[in-house]
Amino acid sequence: MARGRANGGKAGAPERPAAPGPGALLPSLAEHQTLEGLAHRDIRRAIMEGRLAPGERIVASSIAAAAGISRIPVMQALRRLQSEGFVRITPHKDVVVAKLSPAEFRERFLMMAALESLCLREAAGKVTPALIESLRGLQKEMAAARTAGDAARAVAADSEFHRRLWELAGLRQVAQTLQNIWDRGEYFRVIMHARRGGFARESLAEHEQILRALADGDMERAARATERHRMQAMARLADTK
Repeated sequence: MARGRANGGKAGAPERPAAPGPGALLPSLAEHQTLEGLAHRDIRRAIMEGRLAPGERIVASSIAAAAGISRIPVMQALRRLQSEGFVRITPHKDVVVAKLSPAEFRERFLMMAALESLCLREAAGKVTPALIESLRGLQKEMAAARTAGDAARAVAADSEFHRRLWELAGLRQVAQTLQNIWDRGEYFRVIMHARRGGFARESLAEHEQILRALADGDMERAARATERHRMQAMARLADTK
């Protein structure tokens, strides 16, 4: 009787097994999602760091063989990267790292200028002394990296500088869009800064204008300084050979 009551009060009712979790129910699918995520991360990083250059062909079967996995999660990762704009897949399944035309470069910088300034205008009243101090620390890191001729180190600090400004407004979708656009330009930024002595001196001066406006609590001025910074960065990149 005790057993019957434990099963909902019906004597002799069979015990109901615990519901399996998603991984136990579809273990192969769960595994492929994990492999897809890893493939996506590694291929995206290779593109961002310039190890896969714009226009270069990506052979999914070769990547899969080198990693010791099937071709399926690699292709899933590549389709995801295509949706993010990092690669292009032809109808015949050839995959190449995306190249940007001058018009695409211009559109990207216009988007960044508009969204970055939006974040700053929406962040009125949210700038703290601690934020200013952290941004000045990143500015010093960029200057030190420039002195050392270390473009990758400077670009990493620059990325963090801007990311903190994007996140200040609390507009998560806008910040994610900005991050995606930013990541797609990592390769080109490293090359541009490397050819300008490790980091563009002009960028440091433009950051100072943004910092002074933030320290004064003038978000409109900070937004305009950010817009100018982005459009001048576009011109510098276009002029870099």
